[in-house]
Amino acid sequence: MARRKTEKNTKRRSFSDAVKPECKLEMLSNKELILDGCKGVIEYGENHIKLNTGEIMTGISGTGLLIKSFDNEIAVISGIITDITFVS
Repeated sequence: MARRKTEKNTKRRSFSDAVKPECKLEMLSNKELILDGCKGVIEYGENHIKLNTGEIMTGISGTGLLIKSFDNEIAVISGIITDITFVS
């Protein structure tokens, strides 16, 4: 009698799964963040920026934060980034 090998249904979740397919983040060290899928700016200040990224709001905290550009749903944030949060 042959034993049948069973596969475990384990799916690894990636960082991009957590922020939904409509939003993509790219960081260059802790000095610049490129956010693709940004629908708008909710809060904007030197130490905190909150962006509308669809079903999830993305918060960026740090010092000297600046939105360098915002075009075609792509936001580029510069400064010293210390924290990124996601709120649904």
